Amino acid sequence: MLAWVAAGRLTAYYEADLNSWDTAAGALLVREAGGRITELCGTGEEYSLHTRAILASNGATHDRLRTCLVEGGVRSLADYNK
Repeated sequence: MLAWVAAGRLTAYYEADLNSWDTAAGALLVREAGGRITELCGTGEEYSLHTRAILASNGATHDRLRTCLVEGGVRSLADYNK
């Protein structure tokens, strides 16, 4: 799905619980294509190998989409165990 964001087939994609081996290559594709990939929940920091809940987008819609998702109650899987 991250490759589809990078290729422009999807505007955005989010997932609540992924591992670095699920996202690292796709994150590179998104960034190289001019998109953004950040932490979905919490502070919204830029993607790192420790990021589990992700939001990837074409960049133009990123901040507004993240705001809508967070206000709508989207949480990371780890937050459900608290």
